[in-house]
Amino acid sequence: MVRHLSFKNELELNNYLKNKVPLHAYYSSAYYKFPNAEDMDSKEWIGADLVFDIDADHIPTPCKDEHDKWTCLDCGYSSTGMAPESCPKCKSKRIKAETWLCEQCLDVAKNETFKLIDEFLVADFGISIHEMSINFSGHRGYHVHVYSEVVRKLSQDARREITDYIRGIGFSPKIYGFTGRDLIENPLDLADPGWRGRLARGIYDFISRADLSDFKKLSIRSRTAKKIIENRDLILKSLESNPPIWPSISGISMKTWSKIAQYVVKVQGSHIDERVTTDIKRLMRLPETLHGKTGFKVKSLSYNELENFDPLVDAVVFRRGEVKVHVHECPELTINNETYGPYNNEDVIIPLALAVYLLCKGAAEIIEES
Repeated sequence: MVRHLSFKNELELNNYLKNKVPLHAYYSSAYYKFPNAEDMDSKEWIGADLVFDIDADHIPTPCKDEHDKWTCLDCGYSSTGMAPESCPKCKSKRIKAETWLCEQCLDVAKNETFKLIDEFLVADFGISIHEMSINFSGHRGYHVHVYSEVVRKLSQDARREITDYIRGIGFSPKIYGFTGRDLIENPLDLADPGWRGRLARGIYDFISRADLSDFKKLSIRSRTAKKIIENRDLILKSLESNPPIWPSISGISMKTWSKIAQYVVKVQGSHIDERVTTDIKRLMRLPETLHGKTGFKVKSLSYNELENFDPLVDAVVFRRGEVKVHVHECPELTINNETYGPYNNEDVIIPLALAVYLLCKGAAEIIEES
């Protein structure tokens, strides 16, 4: 990797990229007095943007069981779905994941990006949409950069506090009154700001749709679950009232409400990568360049553009031509509104965009015509 570069203007940067044609291009979230100094201490750190990374790789989705798989590099055990932190067989943490682009995963990542911006950065922290930028990562997620001077000097510890708040880390049911009298005297309201309202709305949503299997996942006894379902309408009306009345129903303990609240925190929190946000010198992919592992564009987006943005169409760069390749293995993929595959150890003629994607992943090889 070539590092410690700085450019006076956009033209100078573009000329460098044209001449060098790097597989990946990154820039630092940090600001330096001497950015081209060749050792970090000499650069003199001035500050850093507050950056967030939302990646579908870190968000559980059912579709991963269909298109993703992983292998333990120590014992060879493999399975489908989201890669675990450690191998369930030998406990090794050396896991190789094989992930693929998928409409469902990308939609989930987009929804998480909206949640981060709307519910946390704007509503809770008061950051203006005009003080942030949004980029499609070129793969399976989005980057959000807050470049306000208010956040620029934040320490790593301060940034960690922000990530913990957004993710709901350190949540204690007692803080929000799940001990008995507190919840009655100072009830959570659906309209409350911050985590109070987020908890109230999350509990309301859970109660409104949960079935016995949902309660079982929370280790709530069947008898208690049935009682909640039987009293569902009463509970929802109580939470809708002004002021809200947290129901006191025989057989439903405060411990049960606490379990539901703890689940809601996991759902309502935003799936951000803590390591990215706490890093005050983070390298991020350069907007409007190609992602070297996919061939898709790292695309800058306005907030208004995000809603209708389709990465599998709008981030496609190579739109013309076809290539004959040998594909080792590939699940069904949709690019430019056309579906291809699955392929398994076969020679195919496919659009250039798909060929570049498979070549970047090492899943295919070009067949040279004799």
